[in-house]
Amino acid sequence: MRLISLGVYRWFGQAAGLTTIFYRLIHAVAQVFQDSRFVLSTSCKLRRFWLVHFEKGYVRHQLFVRQGACRQCGACCNLLFTCPMLTKQGRCFVYGSCRPQTCMVFPIDHRDIEEVNLYGGHCGYRFDREDINDVRKTGRF
Repeated sequence: MRLISLGVYRWFGQAAGLTTIFYRLIHAVAQVFQDSRFVLSTSCKLRRFWLVHFEKGYVRHQLFVRQGACRQCGACCNLLFTCPMLTKQGRCFVYGSCRPQTCMVFPIDHRDIEEVNLYGGHCGYRFDREDINDVRKTGRF
């Protein structure tokens, strides 16, 4: 009986050690994803896709309050991956003809401008701080 109890204690000790190792591994992976630009850009692209296709009222409002103009610098075309429609000169090949809806309304809000700034670009659009605060009060994105 004593041998069985020693075996059980060893097993629990090993299981506790594995649990600690597993916890540290998950924590390390979570930290990498938290600091990853890939994860940030992917989540921002998914957010924009959702807004354009399912929150059209919000997008319409944001386009109404957006100020400035596109500089056609191509910074937004390189956020997660380089757009296949981007020319070697950094210009959009389909800018005036058949751009995707998400590209036409970019940037939707201040988060998109911040993402472009994070990658070293400078967007020609801007949003007033009052409009940003109004959106935050309503709890929308």
